[in-house]
Amino acid sequence: MRVSRSTLIDLPAQIVWSEVQTARLLFHIAWPLVLFITVGSEPLEHFKPGGRYQVKLRLLGILPFGTQWIVTSIHRPASGEWPKRLRDNGYSALITQWDHWIVISPDGKGTTHYSDDVEISAGLMTPFIWAFAQVFYWHRQRRWRGLARSLQARKVIAEEMEIFSHAKASGDTANAWSALERAHIVSQPYLGPHLSSHWAMLRFAISQRDAREIAGQIFRLALAPLGAILGRIPAGNTGRANVSAFQQMDIPPDLRAKLRGETE
Repeated sequence: MRVSRSTLIDLPAQIVWSEVQTARLLFHIAWPLVLFITVGSEPLEHFKPGGRYQVKLRLLGILPFGTQWIVTSIHRPASGEWPKRLRDNGYSALITQWDHWIVISPDGKGTTHYSDDVEISAGLMTPFIWAFAQVFYWHRQRRWRGLARSLQARKVIAEEMEIFSHAKASGDTANAWSALERAHIVSQPYLGPHLSSHWAMLRFAISQRDAREIAGQIFRLALAPLGAILGRIPAGNTGRANVSAFQQMDIPPDLRAKLRGETE
């Protein structure tokens, strides 16, 4: 039986192609529906042509679901041409065939057409495995779309933090704070980067001996996890002590464009 699903991923095709060849991507988009545990001492990092990788499966991270072989091959046309394909012709004691093709191609708008196509054979269990695969690949693609938004945001944050570092080194306090504010605006939907942005602000405030900003950043570091849990994050807020921690603000148009992956 066959499962076919397609989606659009809001990243350039070359980035998507690079990511799908890494095990960390598989582990991330499968979680928490399926946990992969590598068998053997050698870490699984990249899928290579002719690769054979054995993994244990845990449904929902806890329920044992046997051991699976991932058998990979990479199919790409001449340099610069699309689509590119990654194949996992895997199997296990329960599933005699799990022939999965990932097909990637640019859509001409800066985003990527991504499809999962898998042929499944598991004897009498085939209909049940097929039904699970429908849910599994829907979940994977949903996680992929969410990760794409996060990857672009992290890229923008890194750019702003580099600007901050240069401004700080040259003694340009105004532009240093501006870069930190912009990094904060982008980081707010992601708890880890959000906390990191406030930590960077706190350290910079300490270096500037700014008592008001130090107190404001300590307060915001304590508040950020609660805001994430409650889903109450004021979009566009610069994160500084000179504005209310609860005030929603306009996101600068150039930051919106960067988050969409647009370039000047």
